[in-house]
Amino acid sequence: MPKISVVMASYNHAAFVREAIESVRTQSLQDFELLITDDGSRDGTVDAIRGVDDPRIRLQTFAENRGACVAVNDAIARAGGDYVAVLNSDDYFLPGKLARQAAFLEAHPEVGAVFGLPLFVDESGAPFRNPSHAFANIFTAENRSRQEWLRHFFVHGNCLCHPTILIRRACYDKIGRFDPLLMQLPDLDLWVRLCSAYEIHVLPEKLTAFRILDRERNTSAPSPERLARSAWETAMVLGHYAALPECDLRAIFPETGDGSGAGAPRVTLALAAIKVGRPGYAPFALDLLRRCLREDPRSFSSGEYFRLVGEADPFSAEFFSRQHQWLKRSRLLNLARRFSRWCRSRNFRG
Repeated sequence: MPKISVVMASYNHAAFVREAIESVRTQSLQDFELLITDDGSRDGTVDAIRGVDDPRIRLQTFAENRGACVAVNDAIARAGGDYVAVLNSDDYFLPGKLARQAAFLEAHPEVGAVFGLPLFVDESGAPFRNPSHAFANIFTAENRSRQEWLRHFFVHGNCLCHPTILIRRACYDKIGRFDPLLMQLPDLDLWVRLCSAYEIHVLPEKLTAFRILDRERNTSAPSPERLARSAWETAMVLGHYAALPECDLRAIFPETGDGSGAGAPRVTLALAAIKVGRPGYAPFALDLLRRCLREDPRSFSSGEYFRLVGEADPFSAEFFSRQHQWLKRSRLLNLARRFSRWCRSRNFRG
């Protein structure tokens, strides 16, 4: 079997997929297989892939679009290499990427996955230089222990660039593959599960060209719909923390101290989520506190719980109440204006 399995989920990237494939074929490390699952493309992507004559390329096609996570999971399931590299069909590897990371994993058996830094490019492949872009300062990370990574993910979110990863195939066997019911945060969800069991490392080198598409067409680019999905999925990802062993929770949240009772670390986890305050955190935190209280009424003050529910306002009830009052006032003002016009039209002075 090959040393490395490169997996790619392709979808409507006919303009870019050949460049992605060639960036794998021209790597200095040639002991690889390239497993592509096309997710129902309708733009000639499949023809572009089939136009490359290389026995190491194995293509699977879906008749209809089933989602990026389903497609990449299909490719991972077919992987036979010791290591798995993930490449998006509109990105491309930089020279030496696979050799550099494979050498690192071989020298560090305690590390489950190694990442790198991205080189941002635009649709034409030219360097992308926009310091105000949402991606500009996300993928910068200092190395830390797996428990420190877990705290970083909890407080700050994702900071790892997925198409720079090289991961041991055995990691997927232990933690599972991507959750197909997540659209915005499947990477972060996997990183939390990965660091629950393995150390990771980021090489301070640009290893993959990450293409920034025009008109915010990247799946992770900000938009109202994507932000709404991110808030919902955040609560799902945070659920992994509640399932961590107590020793991990105490290391991730040292403010727990010795605590008082078995529920102390999970109460601290819930209070830490309230403190973060971003969308998705409050529903997770309050539900966790409710479960802690049901299991042990002494674990937390019910009065404090009720106060937090009202203060955190997880479903923005106060906002909608203000909106309702504003609409009522607007309707009354509108009725008053219409009545005033009616009176003037009839020269009514009463």
